Amino acid sequence: MALSIIEFAVYGFVAYSSILMLIISTIRTAELGKALSIIRAIYMIPGVICSSVLANAGVEITMPSQTSVLIAASGNMTETISSSITLVNPAWITLHYLFMAILIIYVISQMIILFTKIE
Repeated sequence: MALSIIEFAVYGFVAYSSILMLIISTIRTAELGKALSIIRAIYMIPGVICSSVLANAGVEITMPSQTSVLIAASGNMTETISSSITLVNPAWITLHYLFMAILIIYVISQMIILFTKIE
């Protein structure tokens, strides 16, 4: 599945902001209450989805294609230019799978807190 550069940027923003929120909440030592666990889990679910999309996207990022028409002496000639960006290091795919796994574990742990914590 090839993503466009705009899709890649949006999915990346959501996934990396979820990881950043997780890091900040770990540093800040948030309260492990039952009421707040569902809210924290809900904010991480879009990060799980976007990380999985980025991991399954592969190393090919496409740019919008441009069509240019060249008029030569022999007649009309149409040339289509399709540019793309290829990620040099395929470790990005593994990193996105790792982010997805971390966020899934965090959401599951928040659900366990929701169902087992007595207030």
